[in-house]
Amino acid sequence: MFPFRDAAGRPDTPTARTATVVASGGIDCDNRHMGDSEPDLIRTSASANFLEWNFSIMSGGPWSVEQGMTQLLAHESAEGLSLPLAVAVQSDARVIQELGRRRTPTAVAALRAFQAMSPVDTQRDLARLNADRLVAEGQPEPSWTDTLGRVRVDGCWWAHDEFGETAILLCAFSYDGDDPHGILMLIDRTLGGGMVRELTLSMDVDALRGILGGADGGGEGIVSEPLDPAYARRLIEDAIATSDELSENPEYKLRPLPQAYRKMRALTLARARALSPAAAPPEPFPGNVEVELLKRNFLDSDAASGLPRTGATTRAVDLLVAHFVEQAACHPLQLGPRRVQAVLGLSSLGPEAVGDPDVVHVLPEVARAWISWTATERGLSVEATKQLERVAEQACATLGAAASEEAASDGGVASDGEAAGDPRG
Repeated sequence: MFPFRDAAGRPDTPTARTATVVASGGIDCDNRHMGDSEPDLIRTSASANFLEWNFSIMSGGPWSVEQGMTQLLAHESAEGLSLPLAVAVQSDARVIQELGRRRTPTAVAALRAFQAMSPVDTQRDLARLNADRLVAEGQPEPSWTDTLGRVRVDGCWWAHDEFGETAILLCAFSYDGDDPHGILMLIDRTLGGGMVRELTLSMDVDALRGILGGADGGGEGIVSEPLDPAYARRLIEDAIATSDELSENPEYKLRPLPQAYRKMRALTLARARALSPAAAPPEPFPGNVEVELLKRNFLDSDAASGLPRTGATTRAVDLLVAHFVEQAACHPLQLGPRRVQAVLGLSSLGPEAVGDPDVVHVLPEVARAWISWTATERGLSVEATKQLERVAEQACATLGAAASEEAASDGGVASDGEAAGDPRG
């Protein structure tokens, strides 16, 4: 049986209830919300019944509750099919409101679990308000209310590459030494805030530290070190936000997220909130003025000294930088091999999409020069610079081949017909 205590702190063990008994409150006019259909109301009541039933048979302390609730919040069927996140959020909001109408200990328990585990700020607040009201009316609190989610951070480490494209995070937690556990996350930071590529929960934290240490010695320029918890929170939250957005958008054809992603999503976000009261602020993204200054500094640099001083060069720089900022959602200086390959391989940089033969002709050389310049500006190591330039050479060669094919199909070799001079006009 699930342990509860009443408002005075006295133990109170409810009699076992089946889902049918739990549903005794039924659906009446007070349950209806503007725009809810009869099927929506039936599904909401059934979901609330299921939650109450789970909490009526659940046993153990806060760690057991969290493991169970994160799976319930996944909205995933036995076949691995998941509700779209937007639909799941709406469903949870309705269930929280329905639970708030049920004067039962299991409704309070489910609401306290929502309060600790829901990924949505407003839903955590809504669950708290409903649970507080039910307790004030005399319903007992679960014995774990004061400890649920209040974990101790036992350590935070990461392994990362020099380019800022790969991050492997390990955060360890416990309930004051009990129920130790760690979350290991591999983030591909090529796009925006990053995509979650691996997500592992284990009670063997030492084994996870061994995995992290192995990445350090992999010979790919990965280094491991302690990680500031506030920065870890930002990395986790940004990666989950980006993964959610891109995976739910049918326009993107992405590798599937890890199999455990949905089932661990709520727990991972709850642990991110436990790392620090607030996430570290994001690195400043360049505004229009800063981007224009970067482009001018580049054109005045030694790296660009071999480029033709024409308007086509300027337009090629504008096009290239816009793709890094808008398509890869990255700072145009923060380039790595994967970002370079991803952006230079976009069809929107192909001859037909560009539509300007002079820009098409000079674009490969502009890209080579820009990438080399960014390595110097960032102070990358010699080895990292060579790796970046090798990838850039391959990608730019592909761009150049496409430009040559386009020129041949037009009956001649592409050339920039504009007068030489200051590319800034």
